[in-house]
Amino acid sequence: MAYEEIPDITLKMIINAGIIKSGTKVYSSPNNEIIGTLDKEGAITFEIANEMKTFPFPSGAGRAITKTSINGWKYWRILDNGIYNELSSYKTKYKQTESQR
Repeated sequence: MAYEEIPDITLKMIINAGIIKSGTKVYSSPNNEIIGTLDKEGAITFEIANEMKTFPFPSGAGRAITKTSINGWKYWRILDNGIYNELSSYKTKYKQTESQR
């Protein structure tokens, strides 16, 4: 059996698949203190130290806040029908969608 590498899933891929929309708000865990916005490239933009900054990956965005290594897919959440869902749940939806193709 040959080894087949599966590329990592990005927020841009999830947005392009229509699972999340560009412009969606993301909330920091655990207290929603920081609110960011996803752009069409999957980057997260939010205000930190009185300056708007854009981070291409969820973990980098989380690290800028916590000042420690962090899993951004678990740190950032989206409010959907009154429930906060981790970004990782949308990654799972994407995997399920792709496996059905």
